[in-house]
Amino acid sequence: MLDTDSLADLPWAIASLRIASDTLSVDAISDLVGLRHTTARLAEGEPAFTVWMLESGLEPAAPIEDHLYVLVERLRGRSDEIRSLCDTATVEVWLSFSPRTKQATSVLDHGVLAELGAFGVDLVLEPYPASSQRPTRSGG
Repeated sequence: MLDTDSLADLPWAIASLRIASDTLSVDAISDLVGLRHTTARLAEGEPAFTVWMLESGLEPAAPIEDHLYVLVERLRGRSDEIRSLCDTATVEVWLSFSPRTKQATSVLDHGVLAELGAFGVDLVLEPYPASSQRPTRSGG
């Protein structure tokens, strides 16, 4: 993994599939989706809810679109399970990124976006200004 200081002038991106449920446990979500989470936590609130996350696993220096492609690839073959989760949970792909000092253009392929939409999953873009530090793995 790249050191945050080495990213001072470079664009970065991280991505995760996030499932928030007030009725399902982390293990139940993993069993339903057929994937193991990267991180999980119990979030406070009324009611408290489970947050299950699966990260792309790519280095922050990888292009933002590659993070999305990896997550969508991992969901292929699980569309029924993901769609059923969307009925009772919040299911989103989070793309957190910073262009840094180089203003780069990214193209999120319409086919991948259509596939994500067919799963019923929302896409959350979380831009950070060039002066900000990359969030920790559990951030965002």
